[in-house]
Amino acid sequence: VVFDLWRTGSGITGSIDFATDLFDAATIVRFAGHYRQLLRAAVLDPDQRISELEMLTDVERRSLLIDRNDTDRDYPRDATIADLFEEQAAATPDAPAVMMGERTLSYGALDALANRVARGLVRRGVGPDTPVAICVDRSLELVVGLLGILKAGGAYVALDPGDPLQRRDAILADADIGILLTRGHLRAALESARAGLLALDLEGGDFEGEDSGPLELATDERATDEGAATTLAYIAFTSGSTGRPKGVCIPQRAVVRLVRNNPYAEFGPAEVFLQFSPVAFDASTFEIWGALLNGGTLVVHPPEAPSLEQLGAVIRESGVTTLWLTAGLFHQMVDERLDDLVGVRQLLAGGDVLSAGHLRKLLDQPGRRRVVNGYGPTEGTTFTACYAMTAASDVPASVPIGKPIANTRVYVLDRAMNPAPVGVPGELYIGGDGVARGYLNLPDETGSRFVKSPFRPGERLYRTGDRVRWRAEGGLDFLGRRDRQVKVRGYRVEPGEAEAALAEHPDVRDAVVVPMNDPSGQKRLHAYIVPETGREPDHGELDAFLRARLPSYLMPAGFVFLDEFPLTPNGKLDLAALPDPGGALNGTGDRTAPRNEIEEAVALMWREVLGVSSLGVHDNFFADVGGHSLMGTLLVSRIRQTLGIDLPLRVLFEAPTVAGQALVIEDMLLTELEGLSENEARILVES
Repeated sequence: VVFDLWRTGSGITGSIDFATDLFDAATIVRFAGHYRQLLRAAVLDPDQRISELEMLTDVERRSLLIDRNDTDRDYPRDATIADLFEEQAAATPDAPAVMMGERTLSYGALDALANRVARGLVRRGVGPDTPVAICVDRSLELVVGLLGILKAGGAYVALDPGDPLQRRDAILADADIGILLTRGHLRAALESARAGLLALDLEGGDFEGEDSGPLELATDERATDEGAATTLAYIAFTSGSTGRPKGVCIPQRAVVRLVRNNPYAEFGPAEVFLQFSPVAFDASTFEIWGALLNGGTLVVHPPEAPSLEQLGAVIRESGVTTLWLTAGLFHQMVDERLDDLVGVRQLLAGGDVLSAGHLRKLLDQPGRRRVVNGYGPTEGTTFTACYAMTAASDVPASVPIGKPIANTRVYVLDRAMNPAPVGVPGELYIGGDGVARGYLNLPDETGSRFVKSPFRPGERLYRTGDRVRWRAEGGLDFLGRRDRQVKVRGYRVEPGEAEAALAEHPDVRDAVVVPMNDPSGQKRLHAYIVPETGREPDHGELDAFLRARLPSYLMPAGFVFLDEFPLTPNGKLDLAALPDPGGALNGTGDRTAPRNEIEEAVALMWREVLGVSSLGVHDNFFADVGGHSLMGTLLVSRIRQTLGIDLPLRVLFEAPTVAGQALVIEDMLLTELEGLSENEARILVES
């Protein structure tokens, strides 16, 4: 763009020359208008700071602050989740509410079981805003427990059974939790984790004697001074830059606003939702309460991590109509199991950037469907903005995050909290009924991230730290982060949490953790370490040390050891100068090559999926070569396609080496050979 000004007899005239392959005329016209407005504001008040000068016209300001936020829509804003579920159970007591395999709970049966749990919790002192932990694998009991906590007036705090014990302990202590709901096989370990913690078994006899009839709790007995809908529904713990997870406090109203009369998705008795996300991940809020507060059916996926084939079979055989997938898993399913998605009427995906090519590939399939790019931080209660597509022609080259959903407001602001014009990058602020109450026991951080709105009296805004810009038609483009926060497999990750865990190791003097793309295009973390003594710590011991402290999505895929970190001229860490990890492996140091044809075939598929040039047959898929469960689903799919072997994903966890998997595959092949004729066996072996 070349901007030229000159004096004339009547004033100042200008021209703008621009590259038409980079800018359209409408953008340049807006640019010229903003410049004129800026000059006018400077002349009217020459003493103002440049950053405070107004460059928007009144019409533009109204469009950005009011018209694009005209999202008010009726919904039961004063009702609790329990109130709405009880209304639904009374209206359709015999309708299927929750299904898992051969087991089904009707709305009436689920209501009765949850009433028993609620009575037991109330008798033990649970009331408004009381946090109650729940650590249960995906199951019918999990749904019963969540609903029971809410019926008692409490707030659930979901603990992932797969997380390290140290992380679960930190959450229990931070939330000052006295009661935990679990199942028999998890109870002993959890009950001993914290002195005074009462662990109640949802499968055992802890609630057998309780009455299953309607609770006599009046709504106001669950309420705060501001009403029952403002009490907490749950506390979600997310990654924290200080090294400790931080609890996001979500009120009931925020959840109800997400799933009642909100047109970004269809909700109702005809919808079959899949409950697949971990309950500690806030996509489960959409899955569970989107179904149960609208008369739909919730299909609970079995607890074990599935292969792509197993996930596809559950989707297809259960008749799932509404599905949420992380971006990475969505891309894999489109590539490997496209036919399993054809029956899904509405598919929501997000947590990272969606590929336009994969979206078009799905939308090109026969049949009517709606695919939604869903954006939203945990502090905005699952979804803040959505972009819906129903045909391949709806998919732009760069997929936007769309417009704010109902009863949600969004503002794109500059550093002085002035509205940024259309097309100009700024930070995204979120307002409306989905905004969290704040962070648990972190008043300073709550004060800095949840701020007063300069546009609506009494409104609080959440500063996301996300850089976005308005599109001309009213939607938003996502441009990246203002800080180091990234998404890994859909989870929000602060690299500082992994750095803090590394700093606790006695052999680590300094560490920095950097996100990079894996071969599938998804983010994974790499750790650069300066050893304390100049000697590299044992890789296996360092990996075990971190796994005792960090969830899997925060684990570095590889360690790179340096004598010193590169610094900029002003003494700061120079991230750009860090060496390429070059497929760095945590590694056993034992690079034993494949010893037979099956090991060679498995090793080749490992190298393709992991994007590494070399590995040993005794390297651990997870601990040594940067693998994770999402890569694991792709690996077992490749094994099935290449070798014709349906290898369960659990084998990857039980035998996480090339050598171990090759032995399992050999045993499966030998089993297939039994009972075959000599000629049939020869043909099978040759194939």
